[in-house]
Amino acid sequence: MDKKENKKILKLLISVGLPIAIQNLLGNGVNLLDNFMVANISEDALSAVSMANKSYFIFALLLFGLISGIGIFSAQYFGNKEYDKIHSLVGLGLILATSFALLTTITIFIFPSQTVRIFMKDEKIVQMGADYLKIAVFSFIPTAISIVYQVNLRSIRMTKIPMLTSAIAVFINGFFNYVLIFGKLGLPAMGIKGAALATVIARYAELIIVLSFIYKGKDNPLKAKFKDYFNFNKDMISSVLTRSLPVILQEGLWAIGTSVYFVAYGKLSSSSVAAVQISLTTMDIFISLFIGLGAGAGVLIGNLLGEKKVEKAWYYSKRIIFYQIILSLPITLLYVLLASKMLPFLNFTDESTDLTLKTIYTLGAYLPIKCMNFLFIVGILRGGGDTKFNMLIETLSVWLIGVPMAFFSVIVLQLPVYYCLALVSLEEVAKLTLSILRYRSRKWINVLV
Repeated sequence: MDKKENKKILKLLISVGLPIAIQNLLGNGVNLLDNFMVANISEDALSAVSMANKSYFIFALLLFGLISGIGIFSAQYFGNKEYDKIHSLVGLGLILATSFALLTTITIFIFPSQTVRIFMKDEKIVQMGADYLKIAVFSFIPTAISIVYQVNLRSIRMTKIPMLTSAIAVFINGFFNYVLIFGKLGLPAMGIKGAALATVIARYAELIIVLSFIYKGKDNPLKAKFKDYFNFNKDMISSVLTRSLPVILQEGLWAIGTSVYFVAYGKLSSSSVAAVQISLTTMDIFISLFIGLGAGAGVLIGNLLGEKKVEKAWYYSKRIIFYQIILSLPITLLYVLLASKMLPFLNFTDESTDLTLKTIYTLGAYLPIKCMNFLFIVGILRGGGDTKFNMLIETLSVWLIGVPMAFFSVIVLQLPVYYCLALVSLEEVAKLTLSILRYRSRKWINVLV
């Protein structure tokens, strides 16, 4: 294909992927701001919120796995111009997501202390985390409904709506965090409970905004009559779940596995947990571009396969990999240089600051590999419907390499947390190796509609 086609690929990737990248950047930015605000209460407060949020992290990834199968089909139905099927997928997603969110909300609300204690045994931190969870858990249901619409909007290339929605929600979250955590505008200082309440307010605002964009706008492809959302049959449910279940297992086992890493880090000290949490949250800002690139790649490839343009999908994937490699090195350098400049703003001891700095350097060494894994696993291979293989490489690398390395490095070798992180991150190397082999085999390409 010629230079004109390459420019078209880049233009399409930017139009679809950039809004997703900005949405992730905004979300990660406010998470970082949240962590800085909570860290100014105390290191224990940051550790408590971090451990409490592991339950949300697992919930969100399981939810994403549940809905991602719907997104794969939506992208291909959009390419095939079967919009009525997309409406049915939205309805199916709403039933699945709200049922799961309701069950999770009730369970965690009844057992908040037990939930936090899975990740941290320090009773002071457990109690603080439980206080946070008893409020924050009410954000799960609006989050579930919002994600259904946002995943389907991305699949039909309407990525600007989720971006704008997140931008407004981020502002609301940041504002209420500041007001409620520190007691501004005449309100009492609520500490970490204020952070939890701000999250709930922001999630409901996000849901209201995304629904307004869809149902008050003109000619939105997701807009339909109520009955049209529930016009699905057993074959559609079976097809969606066949693709979704591997992703649910993949996201769930990966989320649990990476959360188990923190169980190991927690055996070192709360300072170690805080150092890793700040370093990872900071890194998330810099990899937002690659999350957008991966998600955009998945949408474009899914659309092309829906149009039965298999060779074109293969060519697009190769060009996107090239763009990824070009971008990853300068972004990694920026992360290492800029993340270290943020540390003086934390209310950390000198020892904790040094620990965090070394953790940032360690993560920076693995960042290009991590970015490539985003592109292959969340983007290209998933866009081609290769969800079973994704599940295998994601879960096996975490549970056969990452988790054993975490406990071996902490309990047996008794290493500082940044060395533990270096050994744990070897699972990223394994994932990339297997992803490249799978990609070159072309077995990931599946036309589903």
